[in-house]
Amino acid sequence: MREFMEKDYKVFEMFDKQWALVTAGTMEHFNSCTVSWGSLGNIWAREGKTCPIVTVYIHPARYTSEFLNDSRTFTVSFYPEACRKALGYMGSHSGRDGDKAQAAGLTPVAMGESVTYKEASLTFLCKKLYQHQFTKEDLAPEIQAYYASLPKTYPDFKGGWQPHIVFVGEILSAEENL
Repeated sequence: MREFMEKDYKVFEMFDKQWALVTAGTMEHFNSCTVSWGSLGNIWAREGKTCPIVTVYIHPARYTSEFLNDSRTFTVSFYPEACRKALGYMGSHSGRDGDKAQAAGLTPVAMGESVTYKEASLTFLCKKLYQHQFTKEDLAPEIQAYYASLPKTYPDFKGGWQPHIVFVGEILSAEENL
C-alpha cells in the first residue's frame, strides 16, 4: 500500500530544481500554485510509529492558501522538464482571474478527494495534519533583515509583507506517470 516509501527520491532536488504544484479543492472548484519550498520526511503518528509527510510553504496572499485552509486533503505534484513553462505560468498567474490550468495547458484529474494533473510525473495525495503561519518575530534576526531589505512582493496584503504558512500533510498515496 505504501510502496512510495521504498522509492529513492532525490528529495533535495525535487522542490529546488524540479518545482512542484500544490493543489487543493475538488474537481468542481480547486486551485494550484507553483512551489519550490518544501520537503519530504517523517513525523509523529499513532501507536508510536511515524508517518510519511510532505511539507510545503505557501504565502497567505496566494489564492491556493484559501483552498488549503478549507480542504482536508491536497496534492503535491512534480513534472518533467517539458512542463517548466506551464509551471512558470501557474506560479505567476492567479486562479482568481480565470482558469490558469487551462491557460497553462494542464489537464486536471481527480486523485482521492483532491486534484492533480495528467501531465504530472509524480503526485503525492496528502491528508492535512497541521498548518501554521510563521510570525515575523519568530524568524531568526538575519532572516528578518533579509526580508526587510527586499522589495515588497505582496505590498497590499494585510498591511504588507507576511511570512508563509506551513502545511504538513500525511502522504496517503503516490501515483507515478513516467
